[in-house]
Amino acid sequence: MDEQINCQKIKEEIKLVSIKELPFVMEIINDAKKLLVKDSLQWQQGYPNETTMDNDIKNSYLYGYYINNYLIGIVSLVPGIDINYLEIVNGSWENYPSESDLNIHRIAIRKDFHKKKLGEKLLKFAISFAKENNHKSIKLDTHVKNIAMQKISLNSGFSYKGIIYLKRDEVDNSRLAYELIV
Repeated sequence: MDEQINCQKIKEEIKLVSIKELPFVMEIINDAKKLLVKDSLQWQQGYPNETTMDNDIKNSYLYGYYINNYLIGIVSLVPGIDINYLEIVNGSWENYPSESDLNIHRIAIRKDFHKKKLGEKLLKFAISFAKENNHKSIKLDTHVKNIAMQKISLNSGFSYKGIIYLKRDEVDNSRLAYELIV
């Protein structure tokens, strides 16, 4: 007699996050804050917070990586000029900040899913999104001690461009800047 084997099909998708998912988004943000505190002050001074993430959702900037409808990771894709990128030192942008930019912010993965290359999948999605929406350049930044994000950026085709200083009040506001021409 043949036995049937029940295999659950894994459904992976990246889509806009809904406002009802804000508590799950904050779980992911808090996971990231706990991870980052080991090496740096990145995300340790009240940012990002629930208001930041609520705004991302309401502006249709926040995309989620889902496995079987379970939110695993997030990325904010913000179009236009980012004031934090207007000044860059020890380097330069290939394309000076403009309305045709796509800026990647607040990328984070649920702690149980680290080291599964999901950050790279989110960046790959961002690159496709940029191409489909006629963005000319994709920019992102990360802390000098956030080695994982630096590796993900370089592995995804981004180039190191210099140092930017965040315009918000933080003890350690310098960030490494990366860019990918689409």
